[in-house]
Amino acid sequence: MNCNKKASFTISGSKLLPCSKKHFNFHLGPMNYQIIKGTVYRPDHTPCSGAAVQITQVDMVTHETTPLGYVITDKAGRYVFSLKALPDMKYELSVFAPLITCKKEDCL
Repeated sequence: MNCNKKASFTISGSKLLPCSKKHFNFHLGPMNYQIIKGTVYRPDHTPCSGAAVQITQVDMVTHETTPLGYVITDKAGRYVFSLKALPDMKYELSVFAPLITCKKEDCL
């Protein structure tokens, strides 16, 4: 059994604008625990630090949603989640652009 199976998707930076929120749905494989990691980029293809990435669990029968948590991207725009995937659920990532989009010295 190969436990190192990877899947990825790319979101165009133009989709991540200040004060906006995007949702991305995906299904997880049959392994019990999953690590979800990625990088958020700005429209100019530079890493986006300070973006919030939220993961929500969605019941495929009742469509009830349960927020599981969120992370803030680091200086390189990276984020990582670890979660126990349930077979009757789907998962949704919501990416929120940073509230402050300028460098500290530029904002003064």
